[in-house]
Amino acid sequence: MKDEYNERSGFNGSFKLGKRPALVVVDFQKAFTQPAVSPLASACDDVLRTTNSFMSEFRKFGPIFFTVTGYAAGFVQAGVWIQKCTSLNTLLLDTPACEVDSLLEVKQPADTIIYKTQASAFFGTPFAALLARHGCDSLLVAGCTTSGCIRATVIDSVAHGFASFVVEDCVTDRSARQHESNLIDMQSKYAEVMSSQKLLVQLRETS
Repeated sequence: MKDEYNERSGFNGSFKLGKRPALVVVDFQKAFTQPAVSPLASACDDVLRTTNSFMSEFRKFGPIFFTVTGYAAGFVQAGVWIQKCTSLNTLLLDTPACEVDSLLEVKQPADTIIYKTQASAFFGTPFAALLARHGCDSLLVAGCTTSGCIRATVIDSVAHGFASFVVEDCVTDRSARQHESNLIDMQSKYAEVMSSQKLLVQLRETS
């Protein structure tokens, strides 16, 4: 999954997994996974099941984080974003829309749920500090949507100094075209895009 124009421009390197990776599962909450809950959702049960299986295997290698996008009544924290995406008004805290999908097994207190108000898992959250506290040196990213919150999280991950890996079969988008084009672009510029099985092989070899 390469882009010849980006390679020609010098985007021709690669990231290596560190000794202490973390996994973040971005916004696999019911508002994004169950169409009956919100217009933001897409049917993605197969991806959820693959993600849950990958999470189970990953636990021995590092910490797992979940993000949930949600707002208090009034939606002030959404800022100007809600002017562009009016369906953010379905993401009301303490409602089913802001619950992690039940197809994913969250283990507490081991797993951490981070609540956010913007696209990136890093923006306005303690995520970078939590990764530093765990001694993490690389970040695996799953969840949705590929063209939105996944991309934003990966860009900020690199900016914070973490080698970034998108788990290809554990991310999804409402738009197949945007999903594919953003995977190509992230692979070129900000991340390694790899299947869950290939990543597990590398995790075992690195640990």
